[in-house]
Amino acid sequence: MINVGLIIMAVGMLVVFAFLTIMVVMMRAMSGLILKFFPEKEEPVPVRAASAGADDAEVAVAIAAACSL
Repeated sequence: MINVGLIIMAVGMLVVFAFLTIMVVMMRAMSGLILKFFPEKEEPVPVRAASAGADDAEVAVAIAAACSL
């Protein structure tokens, strides 16, 4: 009786493992195909002005407000 239970458990675990393996392979293949035919467009990162004085004051106010909670 225990042998049958162990066999059913092993078969179930193998089925789940096989399904997950196939799913990962298919997802990687689909991702590769999509990126091949529809590549992501790189957008330039906006550059902020170098006004460090104003940013420092805003950061100090934010820190003070967070510490007072």
